[in-house]
Amino acid sequence: MRTIRNLISTEKKVYILLKDQATQYRFMSDALREGIGYGDGVSVADRPVEDIMALQPNGTICFLGWAGHMCYHVSKNTAFRIDYDKYTTGAEDYFIPDNL
Repeated sequence: MRTIRNLISTEKKVYILLKDQATQYRFMSDALREGIGYGDGVSVADRPVEDIMALQPNGTICFLGWAGHMCYHVSKNTAFRIDYDKYTTGAEDYFIPDNL
């Protein structure tokens, strides 16, 4: 079974695309089950996620803000961009290519 923790990287930034509300709820549920929360210690049950979240090397998540959204859209070989819906359904093409 694929987990959020399997996506942690110390080499590159990890951005997770949560394209719709169902995927956001799935991510929140999975994060709760794995004990993943926000960097300030707040649980995902207490603060909703957004359409793109960053996964930190220490196993916490955070919002991107405007600068993070810029990085998400222009990152070239500096970040992993994950389609969480594809990742959780077992698809092999869950990495979002740099040209999209």
